Amino acid sequence: MEKNDHTTQASQARKNRREQIVLIAQGLVEQCVNDDFDAVHSPLCAIDVVMVAGAPWLKDALEKDYAKDESGYKKIGGGANSPDRAYFYRSSVNLMHFLKRQGLYVPRGGKLPPAAGMACFLDWDDRGRFNFAPDRSGIIVETDNNQITKIILPMINEGLFMVQKIELKSNLLLEQAIIGYSDLP
Repeated sequence: MEKNDHTTQASQARKNRREQIVLIAQGLVEQCVNDDFDAVHSPLCAIDVVMVAGAPWLKDALEKDYAKDESGYKKIGGGANSPDRAYFYRSSVNLMHFLKRQGLYVPRGGKLPPAAGMACFLDWDDRGRFNFAPDRSGIIVETDNNQITKIILPMINEGLFMVQKIELKSNLLLEQAIIGYSDLP
């Protein structure tokens, strides 16, 4: 999983949780959506890699956090941004907001190094130097010398989203798109 074990500061329970998340994410590779997939209305599915790998705790925790900070989530995504819609859970911005509120989010270059089993957030469509809003998320499956080397995330393949394992060493643009990472509850 990891070439260098940077998780020594993590508890054994956290290490076990990270291992579970990686195994679940690996099981999603090659899964894709149906032709009628609608990112706003379709139910959660395999391409929602972080939500599926973080289940059930992540979904439950997001719902509880929404109850505590409904106005914060409404500021992010408008009046329709609520757990009543699948998009609420699919939104990388909502997920990052939640993880920041929990004190789990680490911006790229932060003190805690990335580790396999953490979620990572990407600003996929380079929308400017100071834009740190994610438009995609995935699961880190390998690191080397504090660098993320492999992630599992949804990619567009022949017009459909498909879960893929991507090696970052050969994809500098993708590596540069990573804006942060986080453990999941």
